[in-house]
Amino acid sequence: MRKILRRIGCGGLLVLWFLFLSTPCLVAVLAIQREIAITWSDVPDDAFRVWVLQERDAQGLAISSARRINPASAPGAACVVINVRFLLWGGDAEKAGALPVHQCTCYTRPDTASAWTPSSVGPEACALAGE
Repeated sequence: MRKILRRIGCGGLLVLWFLFLSTPCLVAVLAIQREIAITWSDVPDDAFRVWVLQERDAQGLAISSARRINPASAPGAACVVINVRFLLWGGDAEKAGALPVHQCTCYTRPDTASAWTPSSVGPEACALAGE
């Protein structure tokens, strides 16, 4: 049992060490591209994003995470719930409008070959998504 715990501990430390070593690469990508985005599906805005803020009133990072919800009450629809947080090291968050955001958008498409079109936005979409 001790061997298994020791191996799990070593594996966890190895993962943490890899994350520590990859930090300069992530910072370089952010400095060059100003954004890192990981898309989860073909629904618009269903992605994890980190981007750089360099506004006059706010300097920092914005982090956006999205969740896709397929509502049972609307077959063929997909809702995306997006939460945005800001990490500022300069400026005033309230003055810059960099306060936490929670928004919902629902999309529909008639068939799998067509594009997603927005069907509802805001509180109506949040209600449909069960938020």
